[in-house]
Amino acid sequence: MLSLRGAMRHGAWLRGATLRGPARINSTSLAVPDALPSLEALPPLPSPSAALPDALVERFRADGAIVVPSLLPPEWLDALREGVERNLANPGPLCDEHAAAQGTGGRFHDDQFLWMRHPEFKHFVWHSGAAAIAARALGSASAHIFYDQLMVKEPGTVAPTPWHNDTSYWQLKGEQICSIWVALDDVPAERGLGYVKGSHKWGLRHAITNFSGAAHSERNVYTDAGQLEPVPDIAAGEASGEYEVLRWDMKAGDALIFASAAMHGAPGNASSSGARRRGYATRWCGDDVTFARLPGTMHDGWKAAGYDCGLDDGAPICCELHPNILAKTQE
Repeated sequence: MLSLRGAMRHGAWLRGATLRGPARINSTSLAVPDALPSLEALPPLPSPSAALPDALVERFRADGAIVVPSLLPPEWLDALREGVERNLANPGPLCDEHAAAQGTGGRFHDDQFLWMRHPEFKHFVWHSGAAAIAARALGSASAHIFYDQLMVKEPGTVAPTPWHNDTSYWQLKGEQICSIWVALDDVPAERGLGYVKGSHKWGLRHAITNFSGAAHSERNVYTDAGQLEPVPDIAAGEASGEYEVLRWDMKAGDALIFASAAMHGAPGNASSSGARRRGYATRWCGDDVTFARLPGTMHDGWKAAGYDCGLDDGAPICCELHPNILAKTQE
């Protein structure tokens, strides 16, 4: 397998990153061009201060999740939708088809590291300005891409996104971790993601399962973490008034920004006559984030698929697999 460092000598496609660790990264990433001519003409997203005024940053830090209206202009939506269709037809090594695994109807497509395979997503990660927006939300001087993820629920899909927090799935330690989840279709609140207000402050690392409903899938194997707590009964807590769940009606181009420790989940897209629900998420790490060899995380599955950061336990997250995108934009 050609190393990413060797590819950098020939193409220098990760310019601007500070690199550590003998990463082993899936070689399918090496053929992705820096940008197509049509992508170079895409407008940047709003500036960080325009997208996230001070009051919205304060709400994010208090509640753990916010919605940012009209973050992506139509040109970006068109480009990302093209990438979505290409990925649906040619998924990567970490793709899970959750509805098929459950034996239920519809299609719940879930894939990762699209930015290493498709130019539209690579251009978004490197050149849209999303990194700077994530850094502002986190109060961080850096914005390392952890990974990106596409989730598509076609009409007739009953499989839900179970309640969870992302922290429990990830081989990370630190507080400055968030996601920017972009709606590529209109999503009414009853079919969208809900967030337990303030749950990012619980300090919870819970036992996890695969979204397919089993302990693991062929691509994502989660080892028994032993002493971890079960996922709280969010539905019961909401019904009793113990939890307040935040939900929003979203238009295509709106974005959710949420802390990795925020409890969240979503129903399926069960109506066969309804619209598609395509969501694209980029996951961002700030200054205080380090790699952690924790049981019951995605690390082993990533390594098996060829996405190995090569970091030692406790090392800063910046590496070939998780470069500081903000460093590139500030050159």
